[in-house]
Amino acid sequence: MTGEMKYPIQSFSRILPYAAVFTLSVLLYIKSLGFDFLSSWDDYEYVINNIYIRGLTLENLRVIFGSPFFGSYAPAHLLSYTLDYAVWGLDPRGYHLTNIIFHALNGCLVYAVVKRVTGRKTASFVAASLFAVHAVNVENVAWVSERKTLLTAFFSFFALLSYMRFRDISGYGHYLLSLLFFVLALFSKPLMVTFPLILSAYELFFRKGGRRPLATVPFFAVSAGAAFLAVHAHMGAGSVEETNLTFSTLFGEVYPSMLPIFWKYIGLIVWPLHLSGYYDTTVYNSFLSPVVALSFAAWAVVFALVLWKGASQTRFWFLWFWIWLLPVSNIIPIPVYYADRYMYLPAISLFVFSGLVFDGLFSAFKNAPRFVRGAVYAAPAVLIVFYFAVSFNRLDVWRNDLVFWEDTARKSPGQFKARLNLGYAYDMAGRYDEAEREYIAAIAIYPAQGAVSNLEMVRAKKRFSPKPPALPAP
Repeated sequence: MTGEMKYPIQSFSRILPYAAVFTLSVLLYIKSLGFDFLSSWDDYEYVINNIYIRGLTLENLRVIFGSPFFGSYAPAHLLSYTLDYAVWGLDPRGYHLTNIIFHALNGCLVYAVVKRVTGRKTASFVAASLFAVHAVNVENVAWVSERKTLLTAFFSFFALLSYMRFRDISGYGHYLLSLLFFVLALFSKPLMVTFPLILSAYELFFRKGGRRPLATVPFFAVSAGAAFLAVHAHMGAGSVEETNLTFSTLFGEVYPSMLPIFWKYIGLIVWPLHLSGYYDTTVYNSFLSPVVALSFAAWAVVFALVLWKGASQTRFWFLWFWIWLLPVSNIIPIPVYYADRYMYLPAISLFVFSGLVFDGLFSAFKNAPRFVRGAVYAAPAVLIVFYFAVSFNRLDVWRNDLVFWEDTARKSPGQFKARLNLGYAYDMAGRYDEAEREYIAAIAIYPAQGAVSNLEMVRAKKRFSPKPPALPAP
């Protein structure tokens, strides 16, 4: 009887961590099912007004796979909306549900990847749970248009797991599967071109004596092609301007400004209480600026210590952060300096370090008095609950356009798009005085023709809108 019960119990113990992470994700994000599309921020172009997702016709598929769309070549991203539309039409609840499911599955895949790399179940479970509930990921899940990041993470995790399986058993079926998943990741979001560097880091730190660097060559070749297409698509859409690619702009503005931002990312992960849709960014014009120089020196010390003295696990997860961050580090300048959504994959490294620390503490205090052990064992649960509560509160900001842009403009009043889009949200709600105020504020930041036109139109609406009836005299 004991032998008969052993296998089911072992199977349950293997499934339990995945079930727990999946459930944690769903419990957190279930209320986003009642949220609207953000029609003022990409959802309009990708879903609401996108005729090419309305049916799996040959013409629609030709457009989806044949050319860039909205400044990006990401056919798998668009195809996911086609499948949503087939089931839900334009009901936002269905699109939010798909995002929730993909994030929950990604949490399970984080557990699988971390366990495969570290061999530590407790550390893997803590890392996956933090990934599932951390507030820096709310933007990726609650915003329908960020489906692309959820998809590319999903396929990238499978690509990595398949590659590691190939290296364990030399099965070329797993190798081809890894390459296929990598292509699907690129078709979801082309910025995942740095994935081959993850494979190279894995070969370097975990396949000592049996490295096969040539196995990564096809991945680099595919990545190079995808990088070319991505830059071409962005330049064609105007999101990458040739004038921003000059030496003076890159080294006299963009690169110095990014060095302090890398530290800000660490702050967003550790203490995510002031997240925003846009961030006011301080632009520095020299590497000799005190803040820039100090940031550079601090990162140089960290790099030296980790790469010189760090163990293989430390080096790998440290490089994980930087490899996934590279495409959004403004090496090729894009209009947004930094954003929460850019942390979806890089932040996993900090979650893993947290898991490894707690796992080490559990071992160090296993013979301590009971109350001490209890406090140590409760620490990760307290941290997970804290981030869950912060995320649950942050979610409300994504309920609709008006709530989102009010929050963003309040936190980042110097952002042109925040003030412009808040004006648009007020405009659509018929609150013309407030719309006029925000359009004026946007024009003061950047006198774009679109903002001026919006201001003129809202003033016309004010002139011709019916006046409320006068109240009778008392």
